[in-house]
Amino acid sequence: MYTISRFSQLCKLSPRILRHYDKEELLKPIHVEKTNGYRYYEKSQLETAFLIKKLREYGFSLPEIRTILQTSDKELFIEFIRSKINELSYEVNRHIKIITEMQEMVEKKADSLREERRLYDIFLGIRNEMEVISLRLQMNIVDMDKHIDSLYEKAEENNIQLFGAPTAIFYDEEYTPNHSDIELMIPHAHSEYLSREWYIKKLPTQLVAITLHFGSYDHIGYGHMALEEWIEGNGYFPDGPPHETYLKGPECDCPIEDYVTQICIPVIKKIRQ
Repeated sequence: MYTISRFSQLCKLSPRILRHYDKEELLKPIHVEKTNGYRYYEKSQLETAFLIKKLREYGFSLPEIRTILQTSDKELFIEFIRSKINELSYEVNRHIKIITEMQEMVEKKADSLREERRLYDIFLGIRNEMEVISLRLQMNIVDMDKHIDSLYEKAEENNIQLFGAPTAIFYDEEYTPNHSDIELMIPHAHSEYLSREWYIKKLPTQLVAITLHFGSYDHIGYGHMALEEWIEGNGYFPDGPPHETYLKGPECDCPIEDYVTQICIPVIKKIRQ
């Protein structure tokens, strides 16, 4: 057996990290002396230590590594690797996009990082009564497209006719991307089908302030800001949370600058005193 000091030298993990891995039930010593607390490891555990190091290098979290170590299912392991490849690919593409933008800024000798505020046309209109399939979840905001796709797939499986673009309502008062309270809605033709995953909701006829945002979602906040300023400046009150309807997005396989999002806020007229 190896002492923790010698095992640390062999696997190039500090004793502090090894104690932490013991606490996280990733790599427990084979024996701990009751009298002095000395920890001992055996040769076969070196392979586990090297695997943990490699998985950490790949970007896996400790809970993910624990799951991998506890399973003998090779297919599940492959699924973990594929999922991490997709996650890392997304990050690589995001960083490439950032580097490209920064390089363009250097080439243009730009002296400011401020995004030029866009102009938005605001319309006041009536949203007619409609029935929608509604699904409200606590979700990571990056998974929203996945949940929307799932709604379409399950509706097709159950012969439910959907029409119109999907809409998202954001209920959080603060931006919480990892745990967002979001309701997804898609208009549908009348159906008696019931599901445990969604429910049928009737949206009433309502007065709404509307604008369109073109391009990336990164700066969609300007559209919300324009709507809020218009509502305040024209004698109205918000009468519910904002809705984003994705008229044209990633599913269109088009450049980001071609995305079109309708933003609307239900409103009521202020009563003059």
